[in-house]
Amino acid sequence: MKKIEQFQITSMTIAGFKSYQDPTELTFGNPTIITGGNGRGKTSIADAIAFAITGTPFFGERGIDKLHNEASPDVFVSLRFVDETGSHGLTRTRKKNRMTITYDGYELRQLDLTDMFGERDVFLSIFNPLYFIEELGDAGKNLLEMYLPMIPHEAVLAQLSAPVQDSLRDKEILSPGTYLTKKRAEIRELENHIIYLNGQKDLAVSQGRERRQAAQALAQSLEAVRSELAALEEKQFAGMDVPALQEHLVDLSARYGESHRDDQAETAQRRASLQTLREKVAQRQAEQYASPYTKAMAEAEAKMKELGRRYSRETKAYEALVPGTVCPTCHRQITEASLPEVQEELKKAAGAILAEGKTKQEELKQLQELDQKSASTFEQFKADDIQAWSAEIEKLEEQDHQAEQTAGNQAQELRAKIQMLNDDLTYGRLTPEEYDRMVECRKEVRKAETELSTLQGMTEMYPSDFDQQIAQDEQEITELKKHIADVVIYVSKRAELTFSQLKMNRVEISLYDIVKSTGEFKDAFRFTYGGRRYDRLSLSEKVRAGMEVSELIKRLTGRNYPVFVDNMESIDDLANVRPTGQVIMAKCVRGAELQVRPVSEPVRQAA
Repeated sequence: MKKIEQFQITSMTIAGFKSYQDPTELTFGNPTIITGGNGRGKTSIADAIAFAITGTPFFGERGIDKLHNEASPDVFVSLRFVDETGSHGLTRTRKKNRMTITYDGYELRQLDLTDMFGERDVFLSIFNPLYFIEELGDAGKNLLEMYLPMIPHEAVLAQLSAPVQDSLRDKEILSPGTYLTKKRAEIRELENHIIYLNGQKDLAVSQGRERRQAAQALAQSLEAVRSELAALEEKQFAGMDVPALQEHLVDLSARYGESHRDDQAETAQRRASLQTLREKVAQRQAEQYASPYTKAMAEAEAKMKELGRRYSRETKAYEALVPGTVCPTCHRQITEASLPEVQEELKKAAGAILAEGKTKQEELKQLQELDQKSASTFEQFKADDIQAWSAEIEKLEEQDHQAEQTAGNQAQELRAKIQMLNDDLTYGRLTPEEYDRMVECRKEVRKAETELSTLQGMTEMYPSDFDQQIAQDEQEITELKKHIADVVIYVSKRAELTFSQLKMNRVEISLYDIVKSTGEFKDAFRFTYGGRRYDRLSLSEKVRAGMEVSELIKRLTGRNYPVFVDNMESIDDLANVRPTGQVIMAKCVRGAELQVRPVSEPVRQAA
């Protein structure tokens, strides 16, 4: 929602709110004067305006549980006002513990009103002159800090001397406390470095002497080890033909390599043959007998079944022959005279079928015998092949085992000879103990040479070298202290310019004290009126002071809102401040009925 920068209340309707049971219409102007005796509802008007906008009464949370009228549980407050865009209506109701807010007929949330009228503390600090100091207290400091505009860096520099400007022109000082703490840490680091350099200066003197003594002792030890090493190296191959031994070693190594390669080739060939034979055995074992008589036997069996069916039909037809039936062959009617002839013909036909069936049965028997012989022959050949190949596999496996043993023995013999030559070329005429000592001497020589080179290569530090570094650090410390002093001046001036925005007629507000020696801020929230502390002011002085604060909050937040001044009966005048917006003043008149009237209109009693 858009921020409302200024508004003026024109009228308000209240019902079910505190002492207002029935709907009551009130009209406002600028200024507006409210009069009436005690308990007539003057302060309730302020509570209703605050409630409509913030949802809380005139003094915030204080008294929020006493807003409803005892005889009417439903609260209704409707506020009409004019802002920079025209006339508007804001209504807040509470029915059965449900709060509803409407603005120009549209329902809103309290968050939307906050966007329009600002946070509750901002609105009430403007509307209620006593709210800022009596309700917010020290929290008022946070409110002012939130809205105090930052003074630009260039504006602060413009108020300082030329040397200070030059010192700080390119520096970004967002948080003075953090900035100064960092610079002081740099000084402490430099001071610690000076202490370190002084220690190193004293150490350099003693270390230089110790380094020279150590180099001398190390050189003597190195010479002794070199002499021992030279004697062992001279003895190692004395009287030995090292080139001949090396040549022999090369020859043996070549023979070992060739033998190994030959053995590998022969082994690979044997194992390939073995693999081929094993595959042939597996393939032969997997072969199954395929009968060449399967088709012929199936045809013979089918023919026999067909002949059986024909024979059965002929037999049944013969048995069914009687005079008067039809002949199954010539399809003529059978008579008593032709019956014997027909029966004879059927007997002949059945006999022929039976004879053919016996012939086919004999043929099938012969085929089955041939099939059995063929299967036996197949299995015999298969067994013979597997046996022959298995014997060949066993022979090759034995050859492979023998060849592997022979090759292993030859390789072991060559390795032993090679090891002996290696030992001769390694130890020579030295014993293992002498050889180990020679190796140790070489390590000691290398280590001593490295250490001696390091000692000789070290740059000797003299006291004058440290004095120069110490002087540089001290100069940097001096410059940092001067810079810190300039920052303290800058911080003081920025605080002065910042707090000048809090300047009022008789009210003075202080948020911080600045420690001049360090430039640090210390919380020091103080509120005075005419030089007197707030807790020592009279009610009239508190109201006058609050009016000045209300105008300050308007200026800082850019919100020109109405101000409600209660207890005007105790105040002679408000000459210390010139209100910039609508002013509503409430005054207690003993025994009088409530009256709300704009000053420009004649006196009207509340409806």
